[in-house]
Amino acid sequence: MDDGDLTPDTRLVLAPGTRTRREASGHVLVDSPLGPVIDIGPQGHAVLALFSDTIALGDAIERLERSHRGVTGFAPTMGAINAMIEEGVLVPDNGSAAPSSGWTDPIEHSRMLHDDRRTGAFIAALEATVRPGDVVVDVGTGSGVLAAAAARAGARHVYAVEATDIAAVAQRVFERNGVQDRVTLVPGWSRHVELPEQADVLVSEVIGNEPLQEEILETTLDARQRLLAPGGRLIPHGLTLLARPIEIPAAEMHQRVLVPTDVERWRDLYGLDFTPLLAVASREPVHTLAEGEVAAAWPTRGPAVELGSLDLARLETPTLDASADLVVDEPGTVNAVAVTFRADLDAAISHTLDPWAHPASSWATSVWVLPEPLSTTPDDRLRVRYRRRVAGIPDGLTCTLIRP
Repeated sequence: MDDGDLTPDTRLVLAPGTRTRREASGHVLVDSPLGPVIDIGPQGHAVLALFSDTIALGDAIERLERSHRGVTGFAPTMGAINAMIEEGVLVPDNGSAAPSSGWTDPIEHSRMLHDDRRTGAFIAALEATVRPGDVVVDVGTGSGVLAAAAARAGARHVYAVEATDIAAVAQRVFERNGVQDRVTLVPGWSRHVELPEQADVLVSEVIGNEPLQEEILETTLDARQRLLAPGGRLIPHGLTLLARPIEIPAAEMHQRVLVPTDVERWRDLYGLDFTPLLAVASREPVHTLAEGEVAAAWPTRGPAVELGSLDLARLETPTLDASADLVVDEPGTVNAVAVTFRADLDAAISHTLDPWAHPASSWATSVWVLPEPLSTTPDDRLRVRYRRRVAGIPDGLTCTLIRP
């Protein structure tokens, strides 16, 4: 969009399927439709929420000025908005349909619906938890499957919260299945909406491929404090992170991390020294994702060990600082640590993501690739520490070899 076309009355909206992630510094990064990655600062999600519904540029600026009064972040925020306009993240709302992608893409939701072990477990938990007359809030309703299931389980009313354009599809799903009289679609991010009444049950399937990436801790904490009645029930009510030492095959490693042997190989192949690349490569574990069927074929070097357990019903801060010693049960090489999870949905119902022990899932497997492989023996231990939102410490995982 040409800046000359912009006026205070230009109505802008977040482009469908916009993908975001939070880097270790706490800044929010946006993958723009045109290619560049845009850093929109530590308050980026609040800015994106402002444009989740169509808003005039002048009105958005006025709201941001009010929210930044007395602080110094307004100029960088305006710079981020300009960058998002230039790169197609914020687009004019001209009423025309845009291609579906990201969480707006029906294929993303069809993958979850095909995963009957995952979706079926959440529905079973709703059927076991919801009591006649309950009010339920479904945060991130997506296709609407859990909201509709809650209504069918006997809820008096369900509030289905959804920030992306798939919300329009969810509304049609409610109508098609005859639950529209008991399900109210609430457009927007859960941390920016208000409900006319507090809920008895909170259900939220915002566990990411990297389990905490979709901000389940922040979302649950806010929803529990504002949207859930005292003594309300949560699905999931607990989340346990599991860590397992693995060995990624060499061909896969080449696509994920840069190690000294790569530089030696390139010297032999091309007669050139690429040591400068190695000098700027991360010396900490690098995060990557693998589809469950792929990861399941990689050799494990020990069992899954509980890394950290979170009681979502009693969580007070969205932080985690957890550690565990991983057992190496046979000699070999460890070059990565897989972080998976168990979600406790009801007293007797849980769902575990671990492709080495359970059928593959529509969740990908979170893998932290070590900067250099470790040669291990059965007596060795790998001390893993996993941190998120710990003040002054980057998010992520560290791994240290402990020898007897």
